[in-house]
Amino acid sequence: MLNKYSIGMLALAATAGSALASISTYTSNTSMIGGLTNYADFNNLNNFQSLLNYQEDGLQISADRDYFSWNPPGLDGSEMFYAGTGALELINITLVNGDNFNDIDMQISSGWSPSAIDTVYLWAQLYNNGTLINEFNINAQSGEYVGFTGGGFDQILIGSYASEQIRDSRNPNARNALALDNISAGTVVPAPATLLLPALAMIGIRPRRA
Repeated sequence: MLNKYSIGMLALAATAGSALASISTYTSNTSMIGGLTNYADFNNLNNFQSLLNYQEDGLQISADRDYFSWNPPGLDGSEMFYAGTGALELINITLVNGDNFNDIDMQISSGWSPSAIDTVYLWAQLYNNGTLINEFNINAQSGEYVGFTGGGFDQILIGSYASEQIRDSRNPNARNALALDNISAGTVVPAPATLLLPALAMIGIRPRRA
């Protein structure tokens, strides 16, 4: 059965011949990143540790707040990136060396639904060299992975809000309660169903025998 990621990748594969690639998003039950270059699981965070410019395996994840340890719904019960008082700005994700991302995904949950699987209302902005190049509203479920693929960006700002209305007000200083875990940077591995597309295309153009 195709998950939401597979359906999205089918659409991407169908347009893979276009001259200019665009940034796309996906949600999935598991990470879709292979060729892993950077990974953060936050398991060494200590309660009340500063989250400002936190670094792990070449990733920098930053919020001007202190860490609070709890067990977000949908995550595995280990430590994760979470500001206990709510971040008053979008969480900032970059590579320590300043390079561009290729593809990246992360597992998400939210303090707005602290004890049950529920919808997480995400707002994400993608930048390159300080210029906003794309932004997304994403509705995902606690515990899902949210990904950004297509490259050409070196910074992600992301937050979660209590409702679509609050998110859509586009106020980065609104208190958000995003919990992040298992951030993976690398290259998206196509879902198995997408691998059928080239073969089907070749069948479609095979010349007839006389």
